[in-house]
Formats: sequence, structure tokens, C-alpha cells
Amino acid sequence: MFIGHYGVGLLAKRKENLPSLALMFIAVQLLDLIWPILVLFGVETLSVDPGNTKLTHLDFQYYPYSHSLLMAMVWSVLFSFGYYFFTKKKKGAFILGALVMSHWILDFISHRPDLPLSPFSDVKVGLGLWNHPVIEVILELGLFFTGAILYFKSSVYKRKKSYVFLILFLFVIHLMNIFGPPPPSEMAVAWSANLMWLIVIWAWWIEKKTGKKLN
Repeated sequence: MFIGHYGVGLLAKRKENLPSLALMFIAVQLLDLIWPILVLFGVETLSVDPGNTKLTHLDFQYYPYSHSLLMAMVWSVLFSFGYYFFTKKKKGAFILGALVMSHWILDFISHRPDLPLSPFSDVKVGLGLWNHPVIEVILELGLFFTGAILYFKSSVYKRKKSYVFLILFLFVIHLMNIFGPPPPSEMAVAWSANLMWLIVIWAWWIEKKTGKKLN
């Protein structure tokens, strides 16, 4: 999944006293923020393989440190503990930890059996929803736009236009991922994946307090 993860983050952040949307976005995409760095350093590998599933052109060959069930639990605990260490807010820490794990759960639903259980096991799992494109697209868009609408109604954001543009931007990128051509190379995938940090910055800007009301 792609925007489905962001949908979960939007669903989680609908009150001022919760962690920021930027932190929510980091949490739901933490595994995918770690993954391209490990690919660039040659620790994890993928290949461009058109037809690997009906919705993706990528073969995730080896990514146990970012996407195994065991390591997803480790990253979840570390991120949750890090937030609690600096803020002493138990509820926010629990939510962020759960959001990190939500990424693996959604990937488990959508990926073919390529998700390792741990770096020490050859067992791989995945329900393969990407091979049922109509169902997958409906579910993912439903999750994303449900989160987007509920967040919009919450008025937590400070910049309405920026928020609307973010939602439209994510939707367009998602359509490009579905209908666009295969990426030119594995390294192009890894480098472009790091651009997700721009979405985090964008989310921070949407909620940044301002001295005057902005529409």
C-alpha cells in the first residue's frame, strides 16, 4: 500500500493533544523510510520486475531489517519509547507505536508472500491483495479518503489550502504508481522513496501555528 498508510495516519490525528500529523506520517511510513536507506547502502535489495503483481512492478527480494514482522515490532517499540522519553505522554507513545505496526499489517494484506517473519527466518508471508487490483484499489482509496475527510472535519490543520493540495498530491502520485510505467532502475526507486520526507515536512507545515488565520 501507499496512500492507505497515510489514511491511517490521518485517522489517528484528529485532536490537538495528540502527536502532530508529521509524526503520525513518520510512524505509518517508518518502515518505508528506513527501507530505501538500507537499499542505497546495499543492505537490502529489490528488482524492477513488471508483472511481479498485477499492481506493482517491484520484486522486494530481501528486506528483513525494515519489513520483517520481528523488526517491525522492534521499530515500533523504539519509536514509541523515543516519543515517550522526550514527551512523557503515554497515549501518544502508544498511538505512534501502533501506527508503526499498522504499516506491516497493511503490507501483509497487500503484498504477495515476500514479507519475512524475521531476519533469521526464511519464512515469508503476504495475502497478495495486489493481485486483486479492483478490490485493493477500492479498499486503499476508501481508507485514504475516509481519513482525509475526517481529518478535514476536525479542523486540526492551520492551513486548509495546503492540506487540500497535499491530499490531491498524494492521490495523483498514487495514480501514477498504478498506471505509470515501471521505474527505470532499482536505485531510482530507492532515491525517489526518500522524497517521502517532503510529505512529512508538508504535514508539519499544515499544522504549524500561525499568528493569523489562513484559509
